[in-house]
Amino acid sequence: MFSLRIRSVSASQYQSLMRELPLAAPPATLCAQYVSADAARDSGLQPWFIVVESESGTWMHGIHVTDIPGTPWRDASSPYGYGGPLSTSSDADFLKRCWDAYAKFMLEQRVVVEYLRFHPLLGNDRFYGGQISDNREVVVVDLEPADFAANYVPRVRSILRKADRQSICYIEADLAGNEQRFVDFHWAAMKAMGVDGFYLFSLEYFCALAATGMARLGVCVRNNDVGIGAAWLAAAIFLESGGTAEYHLAANSADGRTVGASSFLLDQAARSARQRGRKCLYLGGGTDRSAENPLLFFKAGFSPTRLVYRTGSTVFNAAGRDEVKLAYPLEWSAHPDRPIFHRKV
Repeated sequence: MFSLRIRSVSASQYQSLMRELPLAAPPATLCAQYVSADAARDSGLQPWFIVVESESGTWMHGIHVTDIPGTPWRDASSPYGYGGPLSTSSDADFLKRCWDAYAKFMLEQRVVVEYLRFHPLLGNDRFYGGQISDNREVVVVDLEPADFAANYVPRVRSILRKADRQSICYIEADLAGNEQRFVDFHWAAMKAMGVDGFYLFSLEYFCALAATGMARLGVCVRNNDVGIGAAWLAAAIFLESGGTAEYHLAANSADGRTVGASSFLLDQAARSARQRGRKCLYLGGGTDRSAENPLLFFKAGFSPTRLVYRTGSTVFNAAGRDEVKLAYPLEWSAHPDRPIFHRKV
């Protein structure tokens, strides 16, 4: 019988171990740099990197842990976007032993509950020992065909022809140096839509994201303007790692909506990513599970390829979670279906 060792490691150690995995470089949101940078969204988020090792393989998991105010307990969740464990082995016995060691570790660390979003491109829910649920469909653009845009639906092709006639252009730049500009643009668009304040990310967050080196900024401006300093019609941040580009955060202006700037931006960003050797552009899904969701409708126009996005959860300490329910009765009453009900994740 093989022995296991579980330990917490630094972000740099975790990233080094990740490079030893028998798979292509994982999408950016699974990388240690992103997990650490994303913690800048909230001062309460603590990036943890847990590794379970044996002679049979390595199981690893990067998460955010928070202290639950007013209680002695903690919770754990994926970073914004996607997370979940990775493993060098798919052996069922190995994974079971790793999961048991991890669950015991979390119990000892006073973590009462965990909620995760698995990355659809990886299907890494297969490495998880807790409860798994299908959530919604997501969209992926295959960039390998020479004419991948032939898969766009007619309405998208029509919008792109209209955009071409409007004399707009696409510019790419590093996010570094443009963080404040993106914050201002993104906040204005989000406030105009009346979105929850949870999605109004701080300047510190975007600076941390830029420092990872994985974030690219794409913007649309009018051709009669010059450079990225011109008025933006639409803007988006893409995260890139290995063969994958991920559509992360985006916004547009009222002027941009009249000329199809968001669609033009996405098309141009896909072409640019392909030129850099990316194999796919991951777009994600809608803002809810509805098949009629407007954001899903927008993204679906760029590809017929659908994957299933899954979530996972585990209650490590039922008694501790009951104490959290007592400490947050209104939140529990409002969201009894959420594994982590006392805060938005």
